[in-house]
Amino acid sequence: MSRKSSDAPGGRQARISGSDRSGISGNSGRSARVAREVDLHLPPGHAAAEALDRQLARFRGELNSAIRSGEKEIIFIHGAGSGRLREALRTVVAAEYPSCACHDASFTRYGYNGATTVTIRK
Repeated sequence: MSRKSSDAPGGRQARISGSDRSGISGNSGRSARVAREVDLHLPPGHAAAEALDRQLARFRGELNSAIRSGEKEIIFIHGAGSGRLREALRTVVAAEYPSCACHDASFTRYGYNGATTVTIRK
């Protein structure tokens, strides 16, 4: 299940994918799990001073939701940019979420430093 959310910078649609897709199965017959994607880009016009705070608030909310719903992994799309948001996400995970670890998401899908995967351990 996927839904479109508001337009992201550059006129492209931000996409949030569901955490699983029925009908996709491997050799074991179980359905494959697809990590949910959250695009943290803000629409144009946000003041730089408040942008990082808004993005981190959304990050925390989405990660808390993923933890509560039992998801194993969630991908946060932040773009390459200056790296401030990427580093802030990793700092928050290290300081506030001991049951989580983060790493760069797929280079082929999100580009160099374009997204961060957070793995939720129980």
